Amino acid sequence: MKHWEIGFDRDGVPQLQEGFLVCEDFGTRGLGGDPLLARDPDPAGNEREDFFWFWRNIGRSGKTGDDLGRWGLGKTVYRAASQVGCMFGLTVRADDRRQLLMGQAVLRIHEWEGQEYVPEGYWCGGVEERTGLPLPIEEASELDQFRREWKLSRSPDEPGLSVVVPYAAPELKGTHLLQAICVHFFLPILRGELIVDLVTPDTGEVRLDQKSLEERSRSVKWDGPKRSKRHVAPPIDFVKRCLPVQSQAVPTKLLGQTKLPELSSEAFEPQTLEKLRNQFASEKLTAIKVQMALPRRQGPDEVGELHVFLRRQPDGERADTYYVREGMTITKLNSRAGLRGVRALVIVEKGPLASLLGDSEGPAHEDWDTSEDRPDRTWTKWKGRVKFCRRIVDDLTELLTTPTTKADFDLLSDFFSIEKTRAPQRSRMPHPEGNGRPKFGDIPAKPRWYRLDGRRAGFRIAHNAGQPLPKNPRLRVSVAYDLPSGNPIKKWSPFDFEFGKSPQLKLSGKSIKATAQAGNILLLTVEGERFSFVADGFDEHRDLLVRIDELTSDDAVEEVES
Repeated sequence: MKHWEIGFDRDGVPQLQEGFLVCEDFGTRGLGGDPLLARDPDPAGNEREDFFWFWRNIGRSGKTGDDLGRWGLGKTVYRAASQVGCMFGLTVRADDRRQLLMGQAVLRIHEWEGQEYVPEGYWCGGVEERTGLPLPIEEASELDQFRREWKLSRSPDEPGLSVVVPYAAPELKGTHLLQAICVHFFLPILRGELIVDLVTPDTGEVRLDQKSLEERSRSVKWDGPKRSKRHVAPPIDFVKRCLPVQSQAVPTKLLGQTKLPELSSEAFEPQTLEKLRNQFASEKLTAIKVQMALPRRQGPDEVGELHVFLRRQPDGERADTYYVREGMTITKLNSRAGLRGVRALVIVEKGPLASLLGDSEGPAHEDWDTSEDRPDRTWTKWKGRVKFCRRIVDDLTELLTTPTTKADFDLLSDFFSIEKTRAPQRSRMPHPEGNGRPKFGDIPAKPRWYRLDGRRAGFRIAHNAGQPLPKNPRLRVSVAYDLPSGNPIKKWSPFDFEFGKSPQLKLSGKSIKATAQAGNILLLTVEGERFSFVADGFDEHRDLLVRIDELTSDDAVEEVES
């Protein structure tokens, strides 16, 4: 234990804050398979070697694309929660009712009397003579003693797994566990698929089930980090309204059959889209089932589905968006629509799309990330589909929002307001036509010889047809992510992006030369009338500010090649 820098008293007891954690699952099958298996199972076999994957293998999992986890790192969380890097596990197997008990501690690679040892050490019932494999404890008296000492609830005839974490980390508080359970698993709890009993010194005995979850979540102090959605209670009432109408969700056409999926008016029949827009504008709950083609590396395309529930808040209050894959909340995903008063829930049920998104999540299951390589084993053209799922709420909100055709004279009143005077004002003569409405003169248009078009994750600059080019046409283009206050251009940071150095930025053009003046400033020299310039690869979840300045021949420009 010296590798953990732990002190011991005279009796050999670690000088650590005492406390232990017990996690027991019920209604499961336990760790089945061959306890003597020492090598990787046959991939073509039908046996689920759960015991091997849990105890014999480090950092990998036998779970498939239809299972909630993926990486085989979930079990390491137990050891990480122990101040001594240790855990015990007692399983009762559903198939043969065998009870198997083992323990494991992980140090570093270390030496003892000149012999180097691997990090993993086992508490077991002996070793197999031929292979040296640690064997589980099956002696009835030892199993009963283990149950009593660690206060387990599991009886010998209840299949499942009980994990004990000794010397649990002191920062592991019951309130934090309660927050995490409410946020990560509210959906299966509300569906009646999961019941969680939590007993800790700071929370007492708490049961989270279909009836109690809403009340319990209200009583929790939500003071956790925003990035993990532990700063506010999950929208239990909204989810309860969504679940009964899930089967009635309006389906889209099958998207992405010949190109990457996108949500446009062509995704629905015209009358269906009109009905959905009216429903959304009336602040009613709108349920949509998005369907897309998922091309596999081998075999025909699969059809992926996700359900999206939207409701515009009457008061326009901001709301977090919740994305749930197979019952587990993916906490780092959110939407810009929530900032504009749209409450939303995205549910991905078990199936091909859940398999793809699960492989894209990474070990922590916090985000749908296109930098992972696991999906490459099964899917092609999958990155654009993952991005499509990430922005599904924003795209649907934009599609369902009816474009306004009336002038809103109060739109900018918060920014350009004039305080109402209390002194009496002179009355004005009525207008000859009698309507009293102000008349605005025509403002002559001053078209420029170039135009700026927005693109997803970028922008495009091109010749404005019909406008002549000036002599020696040049443009200085300054780019930055927009900010709520201050000058975004001046506050630009190279941590956001840097022209010529950020590999995700893709610059292309025709009849134009682009050089970098600074990390966020480009000089564009036009070399032909039908010119165009495109910049892609910016963060699509942030607002991009693009400023264009025309340069005359007298302007001094210091050019730095990109």
